[in-house]
Amino acid sequence: MSAWADAATPGTSRSRVRRLMAPAAASALAMGATAYNAWGDPYAPGHFPGCMWLALTGMWCPGCGGLRATHELAHGDVWAALALNPVVVVVILPLLATLIVLWWVAAWRGTALPRIPLWLAVGLPVLLAVFWVLRNIPVLQPFLAP
Repeated sequence: MSAWADAATPGTSRSRVRRLMAPAAASALAMGATAYNAWGDPYAPGHFPGCMWLALTGMWCPGCGGLRATHELAHGDVWAALALNPVVVVVILPLLATLIVLWWVAAWRGTALPRIPLWLAVGLPVLLAVFWVLRNIPVLQPFLAP
């Protein structure tokens, strides 16, 4: 059998390289965006786009403060990141990191990605909706405002 035939058969290193291309591209994109956020200054006006929801309604969305929280995490200040957006720090970023790791493992093994559990598919939007409402209640704004 020729080398070309071996490279085309499933389970060989060539097919594994092809499977790993997508998670590698996603990881590079995530690392590049994080590095850009870490080197930039999200506190300076005009460096990053503002929140369209905040501009239209005057209310904070669940993601408001997420860029600044990621910036603070990249600089090692966990407490400042938690103060800016606890949901992004505690839920969203770890979830995204977990999904990328699962994607790498599935691509390496040549298996399908595991299904998202129902409790997560329902629970995450509910959590974001509750956080969205709570952070816009005037009494709670000192604690949940970005």
